[in-house]
Amino acid sequence: MAEEITDANAEFTAFVESCTDEDWRAICRAEKWRIGVVAHHVAWGHERAADWINAIRRGIPIPGSPQAHNASNAIKAAQVAGISRDEVVFLARRNAERLVAVLRSLTDEDFERAVPFGPARGRPLSIEGLGRSHLDRHLASMRATLRR
Repeated sequence: MAEEITDANAEFTAFVESCTDEDWRAICRAEKWRIGVVAHHVAWGHERAADWINAIRRGIPIPGSPQAHNASNAIKAAQVAGISRDEVVFLARRNAERLVAVLRSLTDEDFERAVPFGPARGRPLSIEGLGRSHLDRHLASMRATLRR
């Protein structure tokens, strides 16, 4: 998983660096946020994933609800509305490094654990469930917006 995240993040940061100012302000159809905000969401998501993995390995349920999760994302989106490409690239690299370090520290036993995940109505979440799908889904949305 660590190598997958490393590769996916390299692809993601290359996309971010290729965006023009106009691209950066384009609105993604799926998220209804500017590309810059969606990109920040991905970079911030690495940090959240590392925190959630550490909770899973300790057997701590992830609190919240779908509504609270969406509200938190909306607040964060408003806070970072003017974020630059350089800031997103910095965050993506830093947070992916942390996530990769956490992934590399896992044991086989850690991968057997699952905890209730509040944002998904308490559905069990395992470490395997925190792969690159979040990044891939949002990167596909950004690319579709720009038709790249």
